[in-house]
Amino acid sequence: MKGSPAGKIKWLWKQVEEAGKRGEREVERECLERLLNDQSVAGTSDEDLAMINLSRLDLEEGKSREAVLRMSNFQWHGIPGPAGLLLLADVYLKLEWFIQAKSALLEYLDIIPEDLDARRKLGLIHMMLDEDENAQRMLLSTARREKHRAPETLIYLAMLEAKKGHLEESLHLLLQAKELDPADARIEHTLLRIESLRVSLKRGVLDGDDLPMEDLVPGMTCGMLELHGYSREKGRQAVDVWNRFCSISHPTGRKPAIWAAALEYAVTRYGPHLTQKQLAVEYGISATQLAEHYRSMAESVDLESLISTNLLRETERAGQGLKDLVRREELAEAIASATAKMEEFEGPGEMCDWIFRRVDPACESQRREIEDFVAYLWKKRTPGRE
Repeated sequence: MKGSPAGKIKWLWKQVEEAGKRGEREVERECLERLLNDQSVAGTSDEDLAMINLSRLDLEEGKSREAVLRMSNFQWHGIPGPAGLLLLADVYLKLEWFIQAKSALLEYLDIIPEDLDARRKLGLIHMMLDEDENAQRMLLSTARREKHRAPETLIYLAMLEAKKGHLEESLHLLLQAKELDPADARIEHTLLRIESLRVSLKRGVLDGDDLPMEDLVPGMTCGMLELHGYSREKGRQAVDVWNRFCSISHPTGRKPAIWAAALEYAVTRYGPHLTQKQLAVEYGISATQLAEHYRSMAESVDLESLISTNLLRETERAGQGLKDLVRREELAEAIASATAKMEEFEGPGEMCDWIFRRVDPACESQRREIEDFVAYLWKKRTPGRE
């Protein structure tokens, strides 16, 4: 009966369950707090479950501090059931208390060893605790039982491969996961992150002198100008300014994005433009770096004259540097055109293929740099996929 203490507790738990199904968090929280305040609940498993469920609500509502305070000295009263253990493991996992989550999951799997979702979570926890061999064993056995048809398991295996530095294997697993669930934005985001990491690591082992920065900078700038809503003519101005600068000075450094940001600022500052600080954020560099490179460019080139008269297009088309100049313009045009029609591509890989069909990269280092930049452009243009 509801009038008895046991009946009241049973009724309150029923209200919690029904409120949870309806998504009425305030009602669910109120009933859980009433349970905790009931003297007959103190020191029982009902108190434990109410505490864990309130912490779950705290985390769902972004109140992590409250959950931490609630769970910091948590101990079971009596012997927990499997549902309580699984719920506790989820709360610990969201708090990133991996040792406690591991302990709760191991207890749960002793009772229900066939729960593949719990085994997958345990594999993830092993990975977070740097127990990579245990993680691999757990995730591979889970994948075999699922017949490699669960995208979440494949994602965790991909994370493990990436952690070990096996980026090609990681990409392969992520592509398998994407085939199983093409609409999952998390997979697309992880694909971009792994691809960008793969490109960055490969680029890092290359000699900086082998990187044809003079070719890359105007292409990167034209792509970003297109992204920022400028006309194609503004991109041509950027190419002209860069060609003149390179004919006078030799750009130094290993990061083309710094020069590209400085070049965009140079060709846009006489009209509506982003500030140096805003551009630094857009290109992922520091405002100090941008300012230094812009000063170097402004000291070498009469920017105002070039931008207003396009002298370079008239005077620098002849001579020994013609082939290099034409190549830079072709690459810049290809990247700008690809950026303008980005919505037509399925992903950054297809966008790169489109660019490379029009301009063959001069070397492998240039190809990797363009791939890295296209992945960055893709994330800037499609924030919903992050």
